[in-house]
Amino acid sequence: MRLSTMTSFFGKRLDGDYTPLIESVRRSKEVGFQVMDVSFCHALFGKTELVKDNWEALISDLRNEAEKLGVEFSQSHPVFLTGHPANHPVEKQELFQEMMRRSIIASSILGVKWAALHPIEEKTEALFDTEASIKANLEYFSPIVELAIKHNVGVAFENMIERAATKRRFASHAGELAALVDAYNDKAVGACWDFGHGNFLYKDQRFALRTLGKRLKSTHVNDNYGQEDEHMFPFHGSVDWASIMPVLTEIGYEGDFSFETHKEFDRLPESIKDIVARSGYEIGKYCLSLA
Repeated sequence: MRLSTMTSFFGKRLDGDYTPLIESVRRSKEVGFQVMDVSFCHALFGKTELVKDNWEALISDLRNEAEKLGVEFSQSHPVFLTGHPANHPVEKQELFQEMMRRSIIASSILGVKWAALHPIEEKTEALFDTEASIKANLEYFSPIVELAIKHNVGVAFENMIERAATKRRFASHAGELAALVDAYNDKAVGACWDFGHGNFLYKDQRFALRTLGKRLKSTHVNDNYGQEDEHMFPFHGSVDWASIMPVLTEIGYEGDFSFETHKEFDRLPESIKDIVARSGYEIGKYCLSLA
């Protein structure tokens, strides 16, 4: 298991701009990271190289720079829509589909092994229906999964947040996530576990990890206090990392330990971000020592 971080480490700037991916990779490498998770999430808001007309050339440039630096991209986070896609305007849905297509192809160019997707849930006929939600995901994501497999990119469905206000939410429970993965019956489809999301529901996340077992292919590592999705470094919230880390070894997890901790950085001046990033790197190395 290797330590990794998402490119959004150095993403947002105080002036409202977005740090170029190449700069994010260079700065992450300088503080110690050699494995990266490339984030395309902000493409829906006109950010990142993915929205440019020459996006494929820019992604190829990123791959070439990463190779020079000795950096590997093992994960990616394609774009996502909040809630059910059908609840968004048609124009937004069309933009999402195009940016998702680009996300998958860009992931392939970069050599990404696993792209994280947010499952949807079906509440048309019942407040909560696991079978209906699995069917809805199979139908909705079918062309995306096919595209990913065609481009040698695995799809890892991510656990969602179950808040008090939302009551039950599909795929927040590890058993539901496992059932969704099993429904595909394809080795190119697995699970991504977000520890911050898990902290809303599980006081002890060891149970969830053991439920997923070999289905677990990637991680989103972040901490919170179980009330807000704060995306902080480990030990900055209430997640019990000392108990969790050995279980990743126990279940034979072969993926990376990948930070998704952008909120540690979003409000920082650029001159301070690198110092904080080095601190994060040391926290990550300590976490790996617990495994």
